Amino acid sequence: MRTAALWRRTAFAAALPLLFASALFAAAMAPPQAAAPSQPQPSANKGKTGTYECKTSHAGYNYYVYVPKSYSDDNPAGLHLYFHGQGGGGGAPNFGQWSKHFLEPYNLIGINMQYTDGDNGKDTPGKVEAAIEAIRQTLTDYKVLLGRGAVGSFSGGGLPHEMLMDKFKRGASGGPCPFNHVALYDSNYWGDPTGLPPASWFIGLGTKEWDMGKPTLGVTQTRKANQLFAAALTGGCADIYFRITKDKGHSISDEDVRESAAQFRRSDIAFAPFLYEEDYPEPQLAAIVRTANTLALGKAAASLDRLAADAKADGELKAKAAALKKKVDGRIEAALALAKELGQDDPILCNFYANVFTLQLAAHPKAKELKEILAEARKRPEFAAAQPLFVPFVSALRSMFSGNTLAPGASKYLEDVKAKAGEKSLLGKMATEFLAM
Repeated sequence: MRTAALWRRTAFAAALPLLFASALFAAAMAPPQAAAPSQPQPSANKGKTGTYECKTSHAGYNYYVYVPKSYSDDNPAGLHLYFHGQGGGGGAPNFGQWSKHFLEPYNLIGINMQYTDGDNGKDTPGKVEAAIEAIRQTLTDYKVLLGRGAVGSFSGGGLPHEMLMDKFKRGASGGPCPFNHVALYDSNYWGDPTGLPPASWFIGLGTKEWDMGKPTLGVTQTRKANQLFAAALTGGCADIYFRITKDKGHSISDEDVRESAAQFRRSDIAFAPFLYEEDYPEPQLAAIVRTANTLALGKAAASLDRLAADAKADGELKAKAAALKKKVDGRIEAALALAKELGQDDPILCNFYANVFTLQLAAHPKAKELKEILAEARKRPEFAAAQPLFVPFVSALRSMFSGNTLAPGASKYLEDVKAKAGEKSLLGKMATEFLAM
C-alpha cells in the first residue's frame, strides 16, 4: 500500500507541469507574422524534403536537416536534435541510426549540429546559440509540434547539450522545452539533469569506456542515473534506462538507439503535444486545442462533444471539430494501448504511466476502461511481485558498482530483481545487463 501511494504522488507530481504549459505553447506556436521582429523568417528551404545543409549566423557552426517521408502539412512533425562528440562533425550529414529508429518511425525532423572547429568545449555558449537558431528556423520552415521531440549527445557533445537543457529548467527563461526524451549516449553531460519538464531519459555506457575522460564516464553517467532515479521518487519521470553494455567501447550501438527510441514512444504519448495549434484559428476550437495539448484529454473531449451537440454551431466548424475529435480519441486510444502493453511487460512503468493517464482522462468515459486494464494487470502474480522493487533499486544503485564491475554482494540482489521484474521491463533489462559485468 505504501508503494502504491508513493506512485500515485509521483505520477501526480510528474503531470503537474503539463497544467502550466498552455500559455508557453501558445506563445511559442504563434504565427511568424505575429511574433517579435527577431523571429526568423521562412528560408529558401521552407517545406524542402530530403537532407540538406544549413548555416547559422555563427561562422563554422552549421547543421544538417533530415525531413522524414511521413512529414506533410497534414502531418506535422516533432524534432530530433543531436550533438556530435569531439571532432565528430564530419558525420553530421549522416542520419542512419536516427532515421531508422526515430525519424521515420515517429515522424521527427532531424537536426544534426556541425561545429567545424571540432571542439564542443570552445565557445560552448555560442554553439548552444547556434543550436537554438537551428531549432527556431526549423520551426519556421516546417509545421513542428514544439514539445514533441528527442535530444541526444555523444561524448563531448554533452557540453552544449547540458547547457541547452539548463535553459528549460523551472525558473529559466528559455521558453517551453522542445523535448519529451533525452539521450546521453556515453555523453559528457556533467550537470544536474533534474528540474526539467517530464521526459524519459536514456543513459548509455560501455564497460570499456568506464575510465575515459576527466571526470570519467563511469562516474558521470552513474551520477546522472542516480540523480534521475532519486528524482523519480519525488515527481520525476520513472522511464529511465541506465544501459551498461559489457565490453562496449566509446561508441553508440544500434541497440542503444533502438532502446532509446522505445522510451521516446512511451513518453511521447504521455507528455508531448499532438495538435498543431495554428491549424485551428477558430476561437471555438483554439481553446479546445490548447486544452488538448496540455493533455487534459477528458476536458477537451467533453468540450468537443458540447460543440457537436450545439444546434447553432456552423456546419463547417462542426465538421472540423469532428475531425479534431478523432485525433483526441486517437490519443486516448494510444494511452489505453500503452497501459495495456505495460501491464504485461513492465508493471512499474505501467503504474507510473497509468496514473498519468488517469489524470488526463478525468471525467472521460474511457477512464473506466483504463481502470479495468489496470485491474486486469494487477491480477497477475508477476505484477504484484514487481511493485516493491523500484524504491529499493533506487537506493541500491548508489553503491552497486566498483569501477566497471559489480560491488560485492550486488549479484545476489540483482538476481532477485531480474527474477521478479520481468525480462521485458526496464528494471529487468538493467538487472540482466548489470549482472553481465
